[in-house]
Amino acid sequence: MCFIHSDHGMSRRSFIQQFSVGTAAAAALAGVGARLAAAGEGVSAPGVGRPDVVIPVADSDVTTVDGFSKTLHNRWNQDIPPVVTVREGRAVQFLCRDALDIGTAAQTLTPSGILTLDLGKVHPLTGPVSVEGAKPGDVLEVEILDVAPLVDFGYVTIGPALGLFGGLRPDILAPFHQFTEASQLSDPNPGKVPGALPEDQPYNSGSPFVQLFTFEKGQRTGFAQFVGKDTGKKAKIPLAPFMGVYGVAPLRKGMYRTVPPNVNGGMGGNMDIKQFTKGSRLYFPVLTEGAKFSAGDGHMAQGDGEVCVTAIETLMAVTCTFRIIRDTIIESPRAIVPAADPTSAGLTPAMLAQGFYHTTGVGPDLMENAKRAVRDMIEWLVVDQGLSLHEAYAICSVAGDLKISEVVDIPNWIVSMTVPRGIFG
Repeated sequence: MCFIHSDHGMSRRSFIQQFSVGTAAAAALAGVGARLAAAGEGVSAPGVGRPDVVIPVADSDVTTVDGFSKTLHNRWNQDIPPVVTVREGRAVQFLCRDALDIGTAAQTLTPSGILTLDLGKVHPLTGPVSVEGAKPGDVLEVEILDVAPLVDFGYVTIGPALGLFGGLRPDILAPFHQFTEASQLSDPNPGKVPGALPEDQPYNSGSPFVQLFTFEKGQRTGFAQFVGKDTGKKAKIPLAPFMGVYGVAPLRKGMYRTVPPNVNGGMGGNMDIKQFTKGSRLYFPVLTEGAKFSAGDGHMAQGDGEVCVTAIETLMAVTCTFRIIRDTIIESPRAIVPAADPTSAGLTPAMLAQGFYHTTGVGPDLMENAKRAVRDMIEWLVVDQGLSLHEAYAICSVAGDLKISEVVDIPNWIVSMTVPRGIFG
């Protein structure tokens, strides 16, 4: 989940090429260019070059939908026509842009750029894909066959308005103490702060922040490399690629944002559930004919909570198949997932041997408890690991797991956060 956008002005690109696929899959790609040219118009989008088609080698029967070189939609709307209609069992590969929709421009994004975000244009989605025979009153099962990055970088952004410590709250005293939380480390100005006393005090250490991560194009396992932008501190973040946004067309007419998720009849949206990795089976209520499924918001790694408002955001390919469960009603999305903690599964034995640092927040308000647990984790990362406040907040978002530990001891409940100690070094 992210909040930046760039203008669209370049012409459509021909961009399909083969990437690490076997003979059968290569044959299946022969007609991909023609299929994409006919699959939806979209709006041409610059800045991402040519993606590689990343599909499971064993699957030679795939329809590819291009939401990479063009932006197809970013609102749920039952009246958007499907980009393609497929039968049950057909593999569909969704080529997806990053949630900020800036492509390679993320590599040169400055903190001051975060302060001019257009929140109306976030979460470009690939789709919708209609499934033959799906009708209201059914359930759409979506099996995730493969998730892999189309580029070799990802990013985290921190801004003054969003995240666990965001400032989107009415407050008549905002000019005096709005910027007091961990994501709001000082006045959110890109330069000198008007009215500061003394006038020559240091600046540019405020809340806007961008952190880059690197990995290999097509990499599904292993680690993303972190080199702290402020301190140069190094860490390895275990990868578990997934999509932050999955969903179907809404029950009612009109345009609906991806944020918050599930606002109209259980359709899904920006759920940011890190367990929805390869091997998951997701279940959505079908609310319109064909279901009209879309995906977007690629994440290479994320902690439970995604506390600073971004995971490791990137441009992603996700391949799914669909099955219809007839005459079954569910209220909101469900899933069967391969692991409760997919990122920890990527840690090496040596990393696991170092254990996890654990912080807690205790009290009658679960949200305030969450903030206490994250504040304490940020403090440990700064004091013990030598990170800057911004870097620590980013680590909490991509590698820290925030969980409700217990709700039985009324009136004081416990929220915990853990970060693997072995990622540093």
